[in-house]
Amino acid sequence: MNKMIVITKSDQVDGFRLAGVDAIGVDDIETVEGLIKSWLKSREQVLLALDDGLFSMLDKDLVNKVYASDDLMLVTIPDRVMSGGENARRKQIYEMIRHATGVQIRFKGENNG
Repeated sequence: MNKMIVITKSDQVDGFRLAGVDAIGVDDIETVEGLIKSWLKSREQVLLALDDGLFSMLDKDLVNKVYASDDLMLVTIPDRVMSGGENARRKQIYEMIRHATGVQIRFKGENNG
């Protein structure tokens, strides 16, 4: 994959950008579908991390095209409120980013990231 892109709701995009992730904030499903269709058409290699709530609203035919594509890989990001303390929430976000990028990264304050 040439790049990883996160698509999430507009009110959540800043958190991903602060983590150093290329993120797009959207307010409607039509924007998401337009972006996905353009990547499919251009055959751009993208690892797409999509908000679970947005994924559930996608047209089923478009989802099938994404799954059939060799150029676009899709993972979903949970959109529910995370339970647990602040450290547990932070750790879950770090692990999701590490899993999605395949890179072992260290965040400020971590000893063995």
